[in-house]
Amino acid sequence: MKKILLILIAFNSINLAASEIDWNTTEITSQNHFSFLEEKFNDDAYLHLRKKPDNYTRSDLAISSIAHFKKSIINFFSNEHDPSHFLQIHTQNKLKIKLLDYNIQHDFLPSDSFLYFDLFTGTDYISNITEENFYSFIYYGSKLFANIENTIFIDGYWWAGHFTGDENLIITSPIFDSWSQNSNDYLQTSIDNVSGKIAYKKKYGSITVGRGTHVIGNNIGGSVTLNDDCNDYGYFSGKLDFKKFSISIMHGTLIPDSTNVTDAGEPIYKDYNDKYLVVKKLDWEPTEKVHFFVGEEVIYGGRNIEPSYLLPQTFLRATEHNLRDRDNVLIFSGMNLKPSAKNTFYMNFIFDELSKSKVFTNWWGNKYAIQLGNSYWIDKKNNIRLTLEFTAVRPWMYTHKILHNKYSHDGIGLGFPEGSNLIQVAGEFNYKLLKNLTGNIHSSYTRQGSLGNDFTINYKTRPDDTATWLEGEKTEKIVIKTILKWQPLTHHKILFGHSATKINNTNLQHQLSISYQASY
Repeated sequence: MKKILLILIAFNSINLAASEIDWNTTEITSQNHFSFLEEKFNDDAYLHLRKKPDNYTRSDLAISSIAHFKKSIINFFSNEHDPSHFLQIHTQNKLKIKLLDYNIQHDFLPSDSFLYFDLFTGTDYISNITEENFYSFIYYGSKLFANIENTIFIDGYWWAGHFTGDENLIITSPIFDSWSQNSNDYLQTSIDNVSGKIAYKKKYGSITVGRGTHVIGNNIGGSVTLNDDCNDYGYFSGKLDFKKFSISIMHGTLIPDSTNVTDAGEPIYKDYNDKYLVVKKLDWEPTEKVHFFVGEEVIYGGRNIEPSYLLPQTFLRATEHNLRDRDNVLIFSGMNLKPSAKNTFYMNFIFDELSKSKVFTNWWGNKYAIQLGNSYWIDKKNNIRLTLEFTAVRPWMYTHKILHNKYSHDGIGLGFPEGSNLIQVAGEFNYKLLKNLTGNIHSSYTRQGSLGNDFTINYKTRPDDTATWLEGEKTEKIVIKTILKWQPLTHHKILFGHSATKINNTNLQHQLSISYQASY
């Protein structure tokens, strides 16, 4: 009986460690990036079952001695199965050590607590072949993840670097999303980034304080509900999880899109207004094949934190009405259906005004977006997957009349990345060429009208009270991006990318990307 009890405790710890520690994860997302820094830090990767250390109470530091340093150099250039770390600490309590006394063999028994700390460096080179310009970016940083008794999870991700090259091309970089600083001779542009969180998780829920981004809904072209193509922001979040039903709430602090400047346009001080994002989300998974979710989002500012928006059991829209209807509220829903283990259908829907009496008219306030997709595993073992997606966004969808209530963070929209008043068809094919070589092809066709197509527009400036699909001057955009990722050694990876973009009848714009990253 004692053996059975110990085994149950061990497997319960495995289940806890393998579960998600936050609510904003998606199964289907684009893998098509030109830089390794575009890939969001994935703490779930540290929760996978790993082989137990040779010594359950172990601390390894790469530079703790000459012998350790020599071993680390060898490991850095080796092709070992499991990566080594600059610092790793494992501990095991006495109860689980007793498992060995009963000759119970389990090669994947997790430690009660562990910490991993890695250093990394890399470089990106982007060349616009058509315009004959380029930029390079050299960076360095660190990653940390700690699991304490499968209850407290801590992660941290930091990097800093500098750009050199064409300034007009530099500002188009996806990682150029916030603060920057030029050198005295303006030959270099420096940026840095930091994210992380501390999460406390128990059986029926978790609470988190962190800095990062959130995404809602499966997608490959960008979420219409809440996108993560922006700079990180601070937040508090909590989740109550009852297996088939869960409720989550997040309160984040955003940066508005402008600052006060004086003295001939030179910034004397940065007077940022208060701006916040609140998200409440309810999830229901009656079976493994069906997942429904619904929720509300509020953008508000110009005042201190509103306690009424921190209540997960109330309706945020009704709360906003009773706060004098001065904030920006959106409602969203979605579902994921899995008729088979290889096939996933998904749908995301969000709306703002959407009057029931005018839903089938051209009233400008019918602001909504819908996203439909299907993702199919051709070969799940070898990570071969095909995803097709359709997105339609009505005019004026992400606009607002008050500056600090715009659906954005630090000058970047939180909605669909291409804006609104559009339709888009996208596809992505993930494939595996060799054991350590993968490929990705992403293509999209976007047709967009010029009326109310950008979150920066004040909807009070609209020409009239009607809006039709694709109204205004129309733009057609075709993009094809191909990415090859090669990992010749465990701690080294290389990316080769090419993109071809055609807008209306202009010539094709070609870009090439070469990225390298080493970590230990």
